[in-house]
Amino acid sequence: MKRMILAQMVRALKETLEVVGSNPAGHSLYFFCLKVKENKTMKRTMKRTIIAMVIAMAGFNAVPVSACTPPLNPPSVKIPDINFEPDGALKDAIDNAVKNWLEKCVLGTPTVKYAFFKSASRYFHYSHVAVKWSEVENATYYKVRITKADGTWKEYDTTYTAFYSTNYTDDFIADGMDGATVSVRAYGDNDTFGGWSHDTNIRRIF
Repeated sequence: MKRMILAQMVRALKETLEVVGSNPAGHSLYFFCLKVKENKTMKRTMKRTIIAMVIAMAGFNAVPVSACTPPLNPPSVKIPDINFEPDGALKDAIDNAVKNWLEKCVLGTPTVKYAFFKSASRYFHYSHVAVKWSEVENATYYKVRITKADGTWKEYDTTYTAFYSTNYTDDFIADGMDGATVSVRAYGDNDTFGGWSHDTNIRRIF
């Protein structure tokens, strides 16, 4: 709209100059209007140029990061196979230990039938632990291992297939058996032995 108005003003001035002839004032006004028109054209040209530069810069900055970042190639580390072969005295000691274990571990493994803990304090404090397991052939005695919840443990030897202990004779059970487990192992003549039974929870009864 402004451009159309400016063009109409220039045409009107031309017609006026034809009337005023060589009047200096009229010529000055005419060239002034032409200058204004040229300035408007230059401003539009500069504005378009700036916009084109901004678009070009945005295009350059939009290049993917991968174009300026080298690809990551982590080093390949090969872990060698470790083959440990004992020799000399160490190998002989290991062989003898394995051979001795195989020769001595010939007895069966007992099975725990029940394990419980009972505590009473009506007139006086009394508590006891009772464990029963199956008999193992050729066993001469058994080891009973009781392990508390905190990891502390104690072993007892007995020639029977049952174990019974009270707080009067054993301080280990005086503090209670909550969370405790028990396992049993058979031993025989000539240092023979069997495997440990599965850990069995010591059940509290009232």
